[in-house]
Amino acid sequence: MRKFILKCLFTIFPVMVLIYTYGFYVNFYLIDRLTKAGDLGKLGYFYIDKTQTNLGTPLSENKVDTYYDNIQRNYKVMTIGDSFSQQGFSGYQNYLAAKLGERILNYPDPRGRGYSSEDIALYLLNNDIYASLGCKTVIIETVEREFVQHILSFRDIKDINYTLEKEDNKPENNFTEKKKKDYLMETFKYIKYHLYKSKRPVKEVQLNTDCFSVPPYNTFYFYNDDLWKLSITEEEYNAILDKLNYLHKRFQEKGIDLYYMIAPDKYDVYQPYIINNPYPPKKVIDQLEENGINQLKWFINPRDNFREMIASGVKDVYHIDDTHWATIASETVGNIIADKIEKSTD
Repeated sequence: MRKFILKCLFTIFPVMVLIYTYGFYVNFYLIDRLTKAGDLGKLGYFYIDKTQTNLGTPLSENKVDTYYDNIQRNYKVMTIGDSFSQQGFSGYQNYLAAKLGERILNYPDPRGRGYSSEDIALYLLNNDIYASLGCKTVIIETVEREFVQHILSFRDIKDINYTLEKEDNKPENNFTEKKKKDYLMETFKYIKYHLYKSKRPVKEVQLNTDCFSVPPYNTFYFYNDDLWKLSITEEEYNAILDKLNYLHKRFQEKGIDLYYMIAPDKYDVYQPYIINNPYPPKKVIDQLEENGINQLKWFINPRDNFREMIASGVKDVYHIDDTHWATIASETVGNIIADKIEKSTD
């Protein structure tokens, strides 16, 4: 019996030491570092120092204001989108504002409240809120992986079940507080994700060229959900086109210029560079283009612009540890939209 107990102790003790070592590293070092990581770093429990990232042309002022109910100031341009439209100082709206020489109003991401950007855009239209703001241009942005679902199911609504107060728009960062609540859970999650990378919500592959300015230069991380909805049918394309034209017509009727932008998935942008790609190709934007979507002058699709940048050697078009495009891409998008707006007023 004594030998059995000693044998168990010699077996269990090293495992417990390993778990506690990992636990100390995760909860007293990594979690703190992850507050500075991108969303993929947070999801996959890895940290990459991005201090040498290619930041493009820096701006000295944030000219993007956040919408709240009963806001009194007038704005000519308003944006409504998901997390790609909530990047603040380094977001595409700030570069657009700098190019246009005016402040821009942005609506907070409505998805957590059960609404899409398209829903909210029509809600504001139906309640004449754009008119009350003096708004002449509206930009709707939707990420590629949610585009088909959102455009085919948006609602032409006049009411929503929440309000936005000015104080509601203060940024929060409670990542550290949440993560430290469960010491063991975070430790086991870290061990699981690093022993079994296939279990992570973050995929990792190698690229055939260095696409990032910080190490690992050619390692590519992307969100598992980028593999949702890889293609569309002809029937879906026709329905998408009908829905887009309906949206555009509704805004035209109120004398407002609408621009609709699809934010390309990170996987889609970089998939031509993946070595021996084990994942299926994403074809949604290819199919949209093949069917002539780019003939809609108000439809904005920056994916090919991003690929041209990468092909010419531009680093950090998307953040290495994040699903979102980086500052240099925000500048590109801002310039694309500004050019369209300026041409429409010539």
